[in-house]
Amino acid sequence: MKNIINQNNIILTYFIYLIIGHIFFLNIHLNEFPFKYVFTDWLINYEGGFVRKGLLGQIVFKIATYTNFELKLIIFCLQVAGYVSYLVLIFNFLRKIKFNFFWILLTFSTISFLYPLSELEALGRKDIYVILCFLIFTLINFDSIKKIILSFLIIFTISTLIHEISLFFLPYYLIVIFVKFYFNFKLKINLNYVLILSAYILYLIYLNLIVSERVNIDQIINGYKILDLDLHKSLGAFSWLSKSLKENLFNIFATISIKSVLRYSYILLINIWIIVYFLKLKNKIFLYSKGFDIIQIFSSLVLLSLPIYLIVLDWGRITYLSFNFMLILIIFFYKQKLIDIDYLHSKTKNISFKAKVVIFVLICFMYSPKILINDDFSGLPLYKTINKFQKNIKLF
Repeated sequence: MKNIINQNNIILTYFIYLIIGHIFFLNIHLNEFPFKYVFTDWLINYEGGFVRKGLLGQIVFKIATYTNFELKLIIFCLQVAGYVSYLVLIFNFLRKIKFNFFWILLTFSTISFLYPLSELEALGRKDIYVILCFLIFTLINFDSIKKIILSFLIIFTISTLIHEISLFFLPYYLIVIFVKFYFNFKLKINLNYVLILSAYILYLIYLNLIVSERVNIDQIINGYKILDLDLHKSLGAFSWLSKSLKENLFNIFATISIKSVLRYSYILLINIWIIVYFLKLKNKIFLYSKGFDIIQIFSSLVLLSLPIYLIVLDWGRITYLSFNFMLILIIFFYKQKLIDIDYLHSKTKNISFKAKVVIFVLICFMYSPKILINDDFSGLPLYKTINKFQKNIKLF
């Protein structure tokens, strides 16, 4: 009983620290409004037509238009709400389980909950709502197949409209849906559902790749003049909206180096090792007579995430997103009682104390991925903003 109390106190203290830290630095970020990239990303809305990642920006714009609240305070409140909601939901799960070395590594890993504080350039991004949407989807107790499909359509649509990167994390949603079908309802997925989901996913891709290109960025920017905010197309996230996919790919490939590939490969692999070493399913998950275990499932997810690194510049964020999606999937498996708990306990007990210390230091202290794939930021548009911000907070 005493160990449980001590465990809960340590976890509670850590998550209170995380929440306070997020709020503190999000507040400091307000000094950079609206020029910091993260803020221009939040200002993208639908006033110029449909545009990718414009949902939260539209909400912010409408609230500011119909109330007397400042734009930056509305954004700040939404940012805080996202991080606090996510951390509270995760904490609510962790406090109910038997904490062991495996959960310690996941909780204190540099690319799980601490990452936005260790890499402040990533703090405040819309990513937190993409992760939060998936967490909420896994936590819902569905009592019918129709509710699963309807909830997926609603939640995944919201996530995709918040940020189009959600499309790359579709496999995680599909795994949850399949597990619900297979274990909860003992049914195979109906072909009609497959066709409906496929058609809708293609429609979302069409919206983000084709329709989004027709947006009038000038109308978006001009809309903020009624709120006394002077913006321009070359500022932060707006500059990326005006670039074609070809231009974005050129910028990324021009920045990639062997050093960055090796760095992020190592960071991802040492954290994936935590999952494949300690976890085992009670029974394989079968899809068309093919059985999948933990190694096959998470190895496949890593491979499916690789295309994101080829089209997105900030690899640190992608690593953070991918790992948090994996962490949520593990929580889902655990709550579905698919994890072999005895196997997990035996694995943690068989590691010596000295080995645990070394592993903990390697995973939780030594490596934190930078937000961008190149250590030299001087040639990038964000460099001046980031450099200025770092000088402003160096005393902290």
